[in-house]
Amino acid sequence: MAKSLYITSSYSTITKGDSIMADITDNGKKALRLIFTDYLADYNSYNLKDKLGLSNAGSLKLLRSLHEKGFLMDRKMGNAIFYKANVSNEYVLKLMELILMENESASPYVKGWMVELQAFSQLTDAILLFGSLLKKGKNAHDVDVFFILKNTKDYQKLQGKIDDFNKKGRLKVHPLYLTKNDLLEKLKQKDPPIIDMVRSCVVVSGGELFVEVVAHAQK
Repeated sequence: MAKSLYITSSYSTITKGDSIMADITDNGKKALRLIFTDYLADYNSYNLKDKLGLSNAGSLKLLRSLHEKGFLMDRKMGNAIFYKANVSNEYVLKLMELILMENESASPYVKGWMVELQAFSQLTDAILLFGSLLKKGKNAHDVDVFFILKNTKDYQKLQGKIDDFNKKGRLKVHPLYLTKNDLLEKLKQKDPPIIDMVRSCVVVSGGELFVEVVAHAQK
């Protein structure tokens, strides 16, 4: 594997006794989530500010703070400094898992569906909600869900449970099935629909697996 051009901060080791979510603002969480999931993009203070609703100075200060804490790595290109998530730091991976499972910005309607989808968790390693429901809410026509199977042999059983579920609901669950290895391979291949799903999805369950695979794809 080629040596990364990104350089970790000198403060890359986080004291174990620190609270896992301590000393990080809501904007910090949003920035980390964006940079981690949209990892094919190069983010600096200029192109991050509009996505977070910050001034350029505020965006720059935020990125420098996250870098100093060891959450981000930096790379200089000319006069610009670009940042990536420090996926080699186990603390950062645990932090990302917690951030992704918080889903504070999700609407009550989406959160309701997250509870409904837990019915399928016993047969899956992860459940990822994406698509029109996240944008349109009650006006969506179906519910797009990626199911990461525990075992490919469970496909028929899971499909049967989804068919039964769909007979009772107004919106139908539209399932897509992958294994953990399938997801990793598609990310390595930069498969556009999968890359877009990772950028925008809500993690219903399996945050640890999701973070592990996305981090692996970035190494």
